[in-house]
Amino acid sequence: MKKVILATVAMLGILLASAALYLTLDLRQFEITELTPDLHMISSEWGGNVAVLKTGAGAVVVDTMTLKMQGQVIRELAEELTGEQVTLVINSHYHLDHSHGNPAFQGDIRFVATERTLHHLRQLDADYFSGKAANTLPDQTFSIEDQLQVGDKTIRVIHPGRGHTDGDLVVLFVEDQVLHTGDLFFNKLYPNIDLEAGGSVIAWVETLDALYELSFTQVIPGHGPVSDAAGIRQFQDFMRELAELGAYAASIGGDLQDTLVNGRLSADAGYQPISFGPLLKLDREFVIRRSWEEATGNFSLYEGYEQ
Repeated sequence: MKKVILATVAMLGILLASAALYLTLDLRQFEITELTPDLHMISSEWGGNVAVLKTGAGAVVVDTMTLKMQGQVIRELAEELTGEQVTLVINSHYHLDHSHGNPAFQGDIRFVATERTLHHLRQLDADYFSGKAANTLPDQTFSIEDQLQVGDKTIRVIHPGRGHTDGDLVVLFVEDQVLHTGDLFFNKLYPNIDLEAGGSVIAWVETLDALYELSFTQVIPGHGPVSDAAGIRQFQDFMRELAELGAYAASIGGDLQDTLVNGRLSADAGYQPISFGPLLKLDREFVIRRSWEEATGNFSLYEGYEQ
């Protein structure tokens, strides 16, 4: 009996070690897409899309994915793709799948984000960004718009309004005519809607209007494949339909269960769900619930939330 128990324990140990090895290898799997000779997108199912720009005066990285380990790989890839050391990191917003790779970027590197993103990182993520990692919090912030000149590249960072959170920015690589939207645009995927951090289905629709005033030919979404202005418009149509669904449910006093059962969406044809482990699944039910919660006021801002 003792031998059986020992053999079982040994087998469990092997299975756990194998699972850990598989997960570690999977987390290090990245796809690289060239958008222009100087600009690449790095993507993974374990984090938001990353942009890497060659400037002639140091590489620029937008977003750093979910883990420090991923951030280290992104840094290595950025330096390999550009032949330059990373000198600037831009965080599109505070969520961990776009910012928790930051601690891998220690050194003489600037970190840029909106004031609201820095606020949320300090208020909601202080434990993670403590000790040495605190050096990788945004140290250059803005409220509406800023323009960065790095080498021979012009980079506009813009907060177009509330949507995914209240602090998202988009990045326009001017010379390369590419827009990185962060999570203000999910390409054919159901989006996260962070009402608790000031996000809004209702405001999101108008916020996207501001993007069409910018000059770009290609779009890096927060999640999903490379797209264009037409892709943003399709996503905007979906968000508009979602906002109208929530508003209608509120106007007739519909409860959540009725709305989930009877609510109809058509602009999400072909959309796919996203799962972030057992804690969060972004699917049709999730977005309808979020729209209903905003329209009926059935949610609470984060404790200590400050406008």
